[in-house]
Amino acid sequence: MCQLKKVISLVLISVLIFSNAAFANENTVEVFNDVPEDHWASKAIHDLRLLEITNGIGDNQFGMGLTISRGEFITFLAKLMKWDLISPEKGNFVDNMDTTKWYYAPIETALQQGVILKDTDKFRAEEPITREEIAVMIVRALGYDSLANQLAYLGSPFDDVSKNTGYITIARDFQIIAGAGNNLFKPYDTARREEAAVMMMKMYERLNKPISELHAFYAIRSANQMDMLHSLDSVGFGWSRLEYDAETNQVLLNTTRDNDNDFGIPAGFSQPLNLAKEKNISAQLMVFAENDTVLNTDTESNVPLVQYIVTKPEVRKQVIDAIVKQINATTVGDLTVSFNGVVIDFENMKGDLLKKSFNIFLAELRQELDKNNKLLYVAVHPARPSGQAYYDGYDFKAIGEIADKVILMAHDYYARQLTDDEMQRGYTLTPLSPIGEIYYALKSITDKNTGVQDLNKIWVQFSLDAVQWKLKEGKVINKYPYHPSYEAIQQRLITDEVTINYSQQNQNPYATFFDSKDETDNILWYEDSRSIQAKIDLAKMFGIEGISLWRLGNIPNYEEYGSKKIYLDVWQQILNKTKK
Repeated sequence: MCQLKKVISLVLISVLIFSNAAFANENTVEVFNDVPEDHWASKAIHDLRLLEITNGIGDNQFGMGLTISRGEFITFLAKLMKWDLISPEKGNFVDNMDTTKWYYAPIETALQQGVILKDTDKFRAEEPITREEIAVMIVRALGYDSLANQLAYLGSPFDDVSKNTGYITIARDFQIIAGAGNNLFKPYDTARREEAAVMMMKMYERLNKPISELHAFYAIRSANQMDMLHSLDSVGFGWSRLEYDAETNQVLLNTTRDNDNDFGIPAGFSQPLNLAKEKNISAQLMVFAENDTVLNTDTESNVPLVQYIVTKPEVRKQVIDAIVKQINATTVGDLTVSFNGVVIDFENMKGDLLKKSFNIFLAELRQELDKNNKLLYVAVHPARPSGQAYYDGYDFKAIGEIADKVILMAHDYYARQLTDDEMQRGYTLTPLSPIGEIYYALKSITDKNTGVQDLNKIWVQFSLDAVQWKLKEGKVINKYPYHPSYEAIQQRLITDEVTINYSQQNQNPYATFFDSKDETDNILWYEDSRSIQAKIDLAKMFGIEGISLWRLGNIPNYEEYGSKKIYLDVWQQILNKTKK
């Protein structure tokens, strides 16, 4: 009899296990009776149940058309974010004192997480939630409360929104919420359960999509991190630079180290290139040109190089021919190699003339590349908010239509030099990549009217730079920032004399320390795994799933040891975010 009971128990356990597995299977989870299969919210509701965020209102009913309460929404949010629920002995709101209520712990947890505020004595858990309240809670849950408060300058995203504009802007830009037509949001309307389900699933999808493409540049000094090529989907070899030759009155594609060219082909170049090809990693030749290079010719003077190239048909043709020839067959000594395509990195362009001419250049280059099935990647400077000077000579929409990939160089926002007044005032607030700037750059390049229309073509690029300012008696003594290596930074950060800080507003780290060698106070801005993760997460919210790194050879890859956490495991954190 005892043995029989054991057998029956094992059978029952097996049934329960397989039943739970079936419930968690997309094809077998029960569909709510009141949700039509062809309803616009059907998939979101089904997925929400699949994730065990909701089981409806009873009798296999979801509650289509019913309003959702504030307590219900907070409970959904707590499950979606996978918060560890807290249940204090006493609630923080006068109407949330009953610890047996199903919404008691989610409300207290949301308060702890900063998703709701204790700005009133009541939470009103059983009242219907408004569309505005949903937007605010979602943005706070995603960790963008500070960012929302920085975006007031963008104005209202809808005609009927005058409060919480930053939150509603973010939720709309992330495509988590949508308007109600005629540029109205109807912020004070109560939300229906199916609307909340769609918002929840959009949020879930943005949060949980991995980075699908990882690209990096191999340039200048990268050999020490050649092994990182194994983890890439694509690599750009920074081995060429466009230059003007006054003797021949021609633009040359320089792949040597002549003329102090940092972008020349290095000794032993075949090793990383062959490794990329062995691992089936797409390899492009980067063609670099700066627009602030000035020409002096018999016919023209003081003409920026890129302008000279893209505005003259005969020069465009000459340069395009040189690029195509180079990627089809690059010969160094007795060795000839080819590339899968090209990365056009024409920097510092401004104005409509260059914008239109650059489009023509890219279209003509594309036509030639297609003859040999070569890829075209284009690097672009980011847009900046109104009133900020920036390089606006890039037509994101047109470039997106022409190129296979568009690399958004969303980095290097720090001051290149300080004014005398700034030095006297001890000004050192120079984060490398403020999250507010990154937000605007992503918002602009994904704009439905003027941005790249195919989001799969966009890669956001991170640069691993660092800037250091030295002060004496409260005044900065170096007009131009120092750029210490990450090896030096790591050695500095592990010491007890250095204080590691993290700007929540900018999502950038900085360190402060006293240097006894020259008796200076120092401020060091840099990137770490937290700041890189913040930018990856933000890019994902805009639907971007590809990142590019400038450059191999300079990516912090240090394991934590000891009791002091320094967050320089950047490479490992990037790999953790990618889909492999």
